[in-house]
Amino acid sequence: MALAFITTNQYKFREASAVLQSLGIGLDHVDMTYAESHDLGLEKIARASAERLASELDREVVTEDTGLFFTAFDGFPGALPKFVFNTLGYVGIFKLLAGESREAYFKSVAAYAKPGQPARLFEGIMRGTITEEVQNKDADVMPYDRIFIPRGKAITISAMTLAEKNALSQRAAAFKKLGIYVSSITT
Repeated sequence: MALAFITTNQYKFREASAVLQSLGIGLDHVDMTYAESHDLGLEKIARASAERLASELDREVVTEDTGLFFTAFDGFPGALPKFVFNTLGYVGIFKLLAGESREAYFKSVAAYAKPGQPARLFEGIMRGTITEEVQNKDADVMPYDRIFIPRGKAITISAMTLAEKNALSQRAAAFKKLGIYVSSITT
């Protein structure tokens, strides 16, 4: 069995695929863009996207939305981490957090939907801190992986293997819950 994961982000696909493979579930990468309203919040974005795309593609689909939340700025950047990074870059993010708490957390919401049925949501959270400088600049990772140290660790995500990252990441937690659910309804 293979689910369609709709994302343009190869890193998200790689992480989710590794988690679901460990549960015996295949994942097809459907590399396509789709409209999202970031005013809705992570849960509503993931739900609406999964339900719409399951109907459009006439197959079981998975969508996922991730937000980053700086403790110092209630709810910011929220569902817009990519926009904030593309707009401010590392320098702007470091300036924004100068003199502020560097605590932050990632939250991922994975949505699973069948055509014509309501989506099921699965959530994961990873807490940590934002560094004061970019780490592992040459690592082939998502941008925030270079500046985020998970709680209880001494290194950024960019210094971890995929297995180490998936042992603690919010996305892996959400996809593990999704995989357990899918396994329960297909056995």
